[in-house]
Amino acid sequence: MEKKAFPLFRNHVAQVFPFPEEGRIVEENPVCFCWIPMEGAHTYTVSVSSDSGEVIREKTDVHYLVAQLPGPGNYTWNVYAEGVQRGEVSFSLAQHAVNIPRVTAQELYEGVPGVHPRHLFFAEDIPQLLRTKKPQIEVLRRNIRQAYEDGLPSMPMYHRDPNAMDFRTYFGRFRDYIDKNLVACALGFALLNDEQAGHFAKEVLLTVCDWNPCGPCSLNGPWPDEVGLSLARCLPSVYDLLYPLLNENEQLFVARTIMQYAQQCFDRLKKCDFCQNPGHSHAGRLPAYLGEAVLVLKDSGVLSNEKALTWLSYALEIYGGIFPYFGTPDGGWAEGPFYGSSYTKWYLPFFSAVERFGGTRFLNRPFYQKAAKFFIHFADPDYEIHPFGDGYWCHPEDAEWPGFFAQDPLRVYAERCGSESVKRIANSRPLPEQYLLHLLDVFLPAGESLQYSLCEEIDNTAVFPDAGFVSMHTDRENLQNDVAVLARASKFGSDSHRHADQGSFAIFYKGVALITPSGYFGRGFGTAHHLGWLKQTVAHNSILVDGVGQEADSLNSRGEILSVTDDGITKKAVLDLTPAYSKLVCWHRTIELREKTVTVSDEILSGHDVRITYPLHTLSEPSVEGGQVSICRKGVRMTVMPDSSLKLRNISDRFGVDLNEGIPEKLHVQMPPQWHIYYESAPASRHTFTVTFIID
Repeated sequence: MEKKAFPLFRNHVAQVFPFPEEGRIVEENPVCFCWIPMEGAHTYTVSVSSDSGEVIREKTDVHYLVAQLPGPGNYTWNVYAEGVQRGEVSFSLAQHAVNIPRVTAQELYEGVPGVHPRHLFFAEDIPQLLRTKKPQIEVLRRNIRQAYEDGLPSMPMYHRDPNAMDFRTYFGRFRDYIDKNLVACALGFALLNDEQAGHFAKEVLLTVCDWNPCGPCSLNGPWPDEVGLSLARCLPSVYDLLYPLLNENEQLFVARTIMQYAQQCFDRLKKCDFCQNPGHSHAGRLPAYLGEAVLVLKDSGVLSNEKALTWLSYALEIYGGIFPYFGTPDGGWAEGPFYGSSYTKWYLPFFSAVERFGGTRFLNRPFYQKAAKFFIHFADPDYEIHPFGDGYWCHPEDAEWPGFFAQDPLRVYAERCGSESVKRIANSRPLPEQYLLHLLDVFLPAGESLQYSLCEEIDNTAVFPDAGFVSMHTDRENLQNDVAVLARASKFGSDSHRHADQGSFAIFYKGVALITPSGYFGRGFGTAHHLGWLKQTVAHNSILVDGVGQEADSLNSRGEILSVTDDGITKKAVLDLTPAYSKLVCWHRTIELREKTVTVSDEILSGHDVRITYPLHTLSEPSVEGGQVSICRKGVRMTVMPDSSLKLRNISDRFGVDLNEGIPEKLHVQMPPQWHIYYESAPASRHTFTVTFIID
């Protein structure tokens, strides 16, 4: 019988990454040890040793273990199953590692007080919130006035009426009614004792609870899940805030509705086996909604203690262990800043409640401490676009996806863990005219600041090697004098909201996008244009080999940041993109930034002659003079100067797949035009290119 071998590499895009890997410096204790599951294994044994001998030996029936180490130092760890071992891996626990004790579900549940409001804040917190959040209160009042103008939501009919409002349009408006208006009015009642706002919110609440949670508003039906996600997200907090306005029957009615959505959250997490496959984008927020439901439904009579502790244990296990999957220990969000701007907010109300009821501060974990740095470099609201991933083209007031950049995503992280420069930048950001999406974290009580923060001061150069992003600036804090280059080379592949764009880069001057990604969703995620253009390599500033790019929706499309240096004058990043191309033996890309000049150099080796296509994309029509391409946008001019190895093939304003292909004419969308520049090489087995970008 053939002996089993322990798997060392991921075989599915949603699987966890092994951690800690060889040479890793771990900055939190306890440590979440993760490994690739072995088929057929039901029990794993984890062993951790230091110089003095074995310090941990524990069994588990899942592919991770959260375990407390005795203290800083050097360690090795191994995992055993089915008579074989994975192999020893060396790592160290940093001297400055933050210690984060975990609360049990029983302890947390017992700590939930029998008062309302309790979820976002207590009644005794309100005076302090009103004193410290005066500007935010004024925004909230504007939101409340807007809610009255918008009125009540109508039930979706896209599930059975072909002439009704289509799903994409409906759920965009539904977020206005629920995530924005309902939450704003419920907050207005609780914080400002605004009876009119409270009764309006109550009417909206009971209206949506009248709808069948197993119909088109379901999380798990045959229809898209966005409507159900809004209800699962907002109903627990609104129920808690409006509790005094509800009579006993109404309290029971709303509680049972929340219970239905919580059950759907749990069922969906179990169906995708989230603990083993945490790379499910939408599912990552569901443990928070599940936990919130448990906390607000205590003493409601609709939730048994057994089910409450089961659900709460599951949520705490995820957020205290393998989560966040897309948020990496360096503070980066692998799905890009558009999704990071919202997906790092969904769980904040639950985290705040866990801290107040149980004392565990998930926001002290390394990712959350460092996230503000990522948002400063990749989600600056003064920048025209925000590479990389889906939604890169969106703005705070974007008509297509309002709300994702509507509030500064770094605010909570800056308040809790930010360095002085991070806090200064966060405090300089103006408040929006209205909150468009994320209101549930605006009025959370301030937590205690850390004595030692892992968040560094903001510099001109930042690298996020785990998420796979590089940001290089000439003067990051002075937008009017800043040239910036952003690049991606990541262990995360091209699935979900990520693209087949390893090695791609973007160039900015004064926040103006000069070299950019290209493409849009079209009508929404999954359109022919989205799948056939936006997610493909040809839509990005990478390369095609014999006309073929990297695999889309694949864990094989990988890259690595080899080094990033900054001597104060020249910033340089060296990327290895070899794994993303089966036809190549090697592809290294070096990107240098010096004053107003960006130089991109490539070394490409293959086993036989190949032709390289070198696409570049821009938001303004390029001009060609004397063989040189120039791009002028918003008063900024940049010249593209390739070496003689690359010849200009053509410039086009057409996507390879039309923006509205396959979409009924009545649902066609209009988006700003984009232009595509294509250079090409002669066939060879070795290519060396240098392209210089000079900003006038």
